[in-house]
Amino acid sequence: MTAIVLALGSSIAFGLTDFLGGLAARRAHIFLLGSLTQPFGLVVLLAVAPLTGGTMSSEVWLWGAVSGLGGAFAYVFLFRALAIGPMSVASPISALVAVVLPVLAGVVFGERLPALGWVGIVVGMVAIFMVSQVHEDAPHPVSSQVVLLSFAAGVFISVFLVALERAPADSGLWPLVVVRIVTSVLLLSAAVASRVMSRPARDVAVLAIVSTLLDVTATAMFMLATREGLLTVVAVITALYPAATVIMARIVLKEHLQALQRYGLGLAVVSVAVLASVA
Repeated sequence: MTAIVLALGSSIAFGLTDFLGGLAARRAHIFLLGSLTQPFGLVVLLAVAPLTGGTMSSEVWLWGAVSGLGGAFAYVFLFRALAIGPMSVASPISALVAVVLPVLAGVVFGERLPALGWVGIVVGMVAIFMVSQVHEDAPHPVSSQVVLLSFAAGVFISVFLVALERAPADSGLWPLVVVRIVTSVLLLSAAVASRVMSRPARDVAVLAIVSTLLDVTATAMFMLATREGLLTVVAVITALYPAATVIMARIVLKEHLQALQRYGLGLAVVSVAVLASVA
């Protein structure tokens, strides 16, 4: 049950991160945002990681670096998609793609679930698919570029999550520190090379700070959840994060929510309940 609670918390925090980060990405260059959010997240983790224990090792650096590479590309692709397209489309598409590889990885790693658990996973995937349905009357247009960016983001989110799960269980939060070192270096370099470094507007800075705190929390909860439960279960529940993004986009941005998407949100609740019963 601990893994379910952590995964659900991670899902909500990731969804809010997408929403707030997407708003910021509509007001500032994505590389500028990355040059702010990633170093700030690193500072937060450097302050917290020593308090949680854990040890550094070559495995921590290896999997943290792989996860960081996936995270950096996922950040750029996802927030670009959120900036130019409807959040209620970009976020779910990325999640639909992102859930497949972790589930397959869990099977390859030898995880086993009872039949009811697989029912919960299938229901969760159907829920993500339903929430991902594209509509044409959104405030921001749905283009092939948005779909491709969202798809690419999902692939790199998969790399980010699977690599993070492979980090040693006794490493505390140190894998996340390595992740942030990698993403900070890459996005700071991209910002300098693109000549977009500047002082951000106050509203952008606030959105960046809050979204970063949520992102750090979401990532930590996901990693801890995989240490308490199965990746196949944790990945599906975490991948329900578009529910929070879609709801916030509906409330704040007045993005239209189709009946099929509403049913998908309902199925997401069913999926979590089923997976909780077998976890």
